[in-house]
Amino acid sequence: MDVKVSIGEEEGGLNTSIKVEVQKDEGGASLNNASATARTTEQQDPAKVYAAARKLADVIKGANVEDIISTIETLACQADSSAIFNFGRLSRGSLLHIAAATGKSNILRLLLDRVDAHLIAAQDDWGNTPLHLATKAKAIGVIDMLICRAKYLRNVEDKPLLRIKNSHGNTALHEAVLTRDVDLVSHLLGEDLETVYWENVDQKSPLYLALDTGNPKILEVLLSKSLDPSKIQGLPPVFGAVAREQHDLLGEILKKNVKIFAMTDSKGGNVFHLADFWNVTRVFDLLQPETEYLAREPDKNGDLPIHIASKRGHVELINKLHPVSQWVNGKGQTVLHVAAKYGREEVVRSILKHPDLREMINERDHDGNTPSHLAAKYLQPAALVHLVLDKRMNPSLLNHEGLAVVDSAPNDSPTATMLRLGFVRALLKTVSAKRPDRFIVKPEDRDKVYTGRSLSDPANLKEAFNTLLVVAALVTTVTFAAGFAVPGGLNSSDMASKDDRGMATMLGNRKFQEFVICNTFAMFCSMTSVVVFMLAYQAEGNIMVSNFKLAKELLKMSLPAMSCAFLIGVNLTVGKLPWLATTISIIGSIFIFIITGYLYWWGFVELLISRIVIPYLPPISPLIFRCILGFLNFVRVERTLISDDSKEDRTGSKTSASPPLGGGGKD
Repeated sequence: MDVKVSIGEEEGGLNTSIKVEVQKDEGGASLNNASATARTTEQQDPAKVYAAARKLADVIKGANVEDIISTIETLACQADSSAIFNFGRLSRGSLLHIAAATGKSNILRLLLDRVDAHLIAAQDDWGNTPLHLATKAKAIGVIDMLICRAKYLRNVEDKPLLRIKNSHGNTALHEAVLTRDVDLVSHLLGEDLETVYWENVDQKSPLYLALDTGNPKILEVLLSKSLDPSKIQGLPPVFGAVAREQHDLLGEILKKNVKIFAMTDSKGGNVFHLADFWNVTRVFDLLQPETEYLAREPDKNGDLPIHIASKRGHVELINKLHPVSQWVNGKGQTVLHVAAKYGREEVVRSILKHPDLREMINERDHDGNTPSHLAAKYLQPAALVHLVLDKRMNPSLLNHEGLAVVDSAPNDSPTATMLRLGFVRALLKTVSAKRPDRFIVKPEDRDKVYTGRSLSDPANLKEAFNTLLVVAALVTTVTFAAGFAVPGGLNSSDMASKDDRGMATMLGNRKFQEFVICNTFAMFCSMTSVVVFMLAYQAEGNIMVSNFKLAKELLKMSLPAMSCAFLIGVNLTVGKLPWLATTISIIGSIFIFIITGYLYWWGFVELLISRIVIPYLPPISPLIFRCILGFLNFVRVERTLISDDSKEDRTGSKTSASPPLGGGGKD
């Protein structure tokens, strides 16, 4: 049916007549242009126009053409029909948006003949054009009608309708992919191929979105065209296939277009970099002659895929890659360098046993560092122990700074890594004498031997004075007060003998005597440390350093003693309640052990490793050896980021592992 509506207004009156002429038409009902004498939009009452447009919108949602025509006849006497048709501030946009969302081509045709041209490309509050809504409704007839009409409108020809994005950055093709309709995707792709390359706000092109649909035919349709991979924006589709474990689609991409398979991310990593990062072994089934070159391509950090596998500790992938990959990254580091730097004990152990890779043990990078240098510099004892015990390791090799392995460990370390620093230094003591060239290459280092150790920076020491002096003064104050406010109080009763007056009421109690001894010891240690800190602050050079160390040791002794005094004192006051006294004793003992162990672990650990573990490590059973390494991994804290010297390392990479603990500077 073809419906022609003619709207006219009688002169001098408000009565409006609507003439409807019905004709046969293949496309359904349409409203043709008719001569009308109407008031301009500016002359209309906005409230009336809105009310009329809203009523008409409700009728359009019902998708009944006859009801729409009837409503137009009713509303014509209330407001200008042109203003109603072109009203664009409804909750869902214009009437054209609402008609497109119904998916009914006859209703859309009815409106297209009456609306202004700009409404065809107008966007609602979510940035959707009528074409976006028609695509979501999977209405190919409506889509064709909008595209055809838009081609002949001058005001939209500079910005093609198919290329307009909504607030999510989606074009009509993006929305078609999200509908999972293969025919619709194929239809829009034939209308405009360019949008297949475009990314939305999530950096996803239609190719990438196709991976989320679960319909492999959609990706097949998109790949059926001759695409230029260099024009694809946003995230590489192959990366999405790896992330979603859609390995079959990954193979299809390789068959359809090798260049799309070889796409890289923003940091230059390819699909094998990502597969190494996530340890996706099935991806390496696609390591074929035509793709082997990707295993030799570095990312912007200079790392090859095999180095990413080494960073992550994936031994199996290293074995797959080493026959076809180069072994050195942009910094001249082998996979053993990387494994040592990042503490990947499994990789280090595997490489040292590998007949082809084990010769890397003494290779040096662009800074002259061997793998042992990096393991020491970045505090990786689990990796260093394998290197130290290997007879092929040459400890006398110097890096470009003239440092041997034993000199590579940092002098200072954050509190969280001090335990690892202790392990590393203890391990390095086994090779401490094997650096004959150092004092020839750097004669100035001989001066440090004369004093035993290099002098600390006085500025750094004075910063430590302020903190430790406050702690020492606080301990002195607390223990001094506890010496007179003893548990149980003092005997001041008139009934007491002359000799007992002023004496502690619990003087004969053994625990009280222990309390007095601990409190007194803590008080005098802290008091002495305060005095020595004062003297050290005024001194210079070696005297300052010596006094600082003495005061620090005295303060360290006072803290466990004060803790013991407190625990004994509390037990004295609650002794009549055994369960409470026992609970307090257990809790207090645990924390006193923690405090004492944390203060004095250095000497104990160094003695344990250098005197007991290292000399007898090769003969002991593999089980004990694994227990030691397990403990080293247990004490490893959460990795903190350090910046490499290159610009690329500071900006980070989506395919690189986090840098290791400790150390710093060039590697």
